[in-house]
Amino acid sequence: MSETVKKFGMLRGLSDIFICEIEDSEAEYKVIGTPQKLIPAGELTISKTVEKAETYFDNSLFEELASENPSELSLVGAAVRAAFLAWLEGKQVDETTGAILDSGDYKSKFFAISGKRGYTDGTSEYFWFNKCTFGGAEETGKTSDKSTDSAGMTLPFTAHKTTFKFKNGKTSKVVKIDDATTKLKSDASWIAQVVTPDNIAEICEKVVTTEATEATEE
Repeated sequence: MSETVKKFGMLRGLSDIFICEIEDSEAEYKVIGTPQKLIPAGELTISKTVEKAETYFDNSLFEELASENPSELSLVGAAVRAAFLAWLEGKQVDETTGAILDSGDYKSKFFAISGKRGYTDGTSEYFWFNKCTFGGAEETGKTSDKSTDSAGMTLPFTAHKTTFKFKNGKTSKVVKIDDATTKLKSDASWIAQVVTPDNIAEICEKVVTTEATEATEE
């Protein structure tokens, strides 16, 4: 990696947490509707693990096979109201009363989730996880007292790699950019659509550094 490329920074800032329902199969990656605000978020935790299997012969490592597990996302923020939570969980909303009718049965739904994380130097990282499942909200409640306490909600998701293979011949778990090296095009919005390997070039472009510009001029 070039020394001119930023390699380190301190994260501070979280915004643009959007969600969009998707369908995923070997034949098609389909976006349903348009992205909408998921949650005004205060914290985001992304956990990724790799499973390894080691084979030893003659008292030394002969081969190591590894696979990346789905990533676990945890979003802490404002409390999501009942009807929107029902949509996330695939629960029924009664058309007559607007009440939530929860049968207790699980309905599998897939979502794409976006976000923006800031660095203290003013740059940002944008991401779209392309296939997520919802794990059920973690809710709390407390009596009203003389304090100013209030409660939000934690939304857990699991990010999987897609079944569909994009034009590059590969599946996708997450598409991300660092605007220190990749910038959004002037007429593009990161949250207006689900960003995938197939449309990434329509949304952003590589930052041309001074070093590259000088080389071109020469």
